[in-house]
Amino acid sequence: TIARAIDSVVDDALCLEVIVMVDASPKRLALTDAQRAHVATGKLRVIESNTNLGQAAMRNMGVSVSTAPFVSFMDQDDMYMPLFCAEMSDVLLQNLNLGAVECGAEIVKNGVNVLNAPDPRYFTAMSSVPWNVLVRRNVFWQAGAFPVDPEFRKKLAGEDIAFKQALKHYFAVGTDLSRQLLRHHLRDGSATDNYINRTEIVDGQIVFKEVFENESNGEWNAALQRHWGNVQRDYLAK
Repeated sequence: TIARAIDSVVDDALCLEVIVMVDASPKRLALTDAQRAHVATGKLRVIESNTNLGQAAMRNMGVSVSTAPFVSFMDQDDMYMPLFCAEMSDVLLQNLNLGAVECGAEIVKNGVNVLNAPDPRYFTAMSSVPWNVLVRRNVFWQAGAFPVDPEFRKKLAGEDIAFKQALKHYFAVGTDLSRQLLRHHLRDGSATDNYINRTEIVDGQIVFKEVFENESNGEWNAALQRHWGNVQRDYLAK
């Protein structure tokens, strides 16, 4: 699946670099001959951490070593459609007032599209995931990056929600969810899979069938508020 994700974008002329972050994985990253050729040219880089730092910290590290003016975030379950780079970057180039741009996605499992409009969960998912956004690199840092609070490393996670909401609060974000410019392959136990499984639609409203412990005791919301408070403090200080 990692090879599929890399191949969906690395040959695009508008993609300046692909950085693969390996978070202390016990499995060896297997690259194809074509991908190793991209490593030789520097377009594809692999950065491995000997210590498990978590998804948020690894994404932040990837941005810190990137050189491109715009950055996006792929999970190993994602693949970009052929027009992702062209259409997304064109919006930012043509609209200097926008800090980021957000598109829609096909969410598939075993080859079947499992979540789409008009299901309201499609829209809430698209507003919280990080893999459907292209953001200016300087704006990423100004929006607080991904929070590394230990509370977000539990089953609920939520660093994606914290980042996306801060980004949208402080910066203009162009959104067109009807343009499905990527495909997300739903994996058992992933954040999106958990969200779908623990929710249902009742009278057009999203109802949670399961609530995690750190949701019910308020610890997750407290971590979220801490992050937003830090972003607001740093943003207003500039």
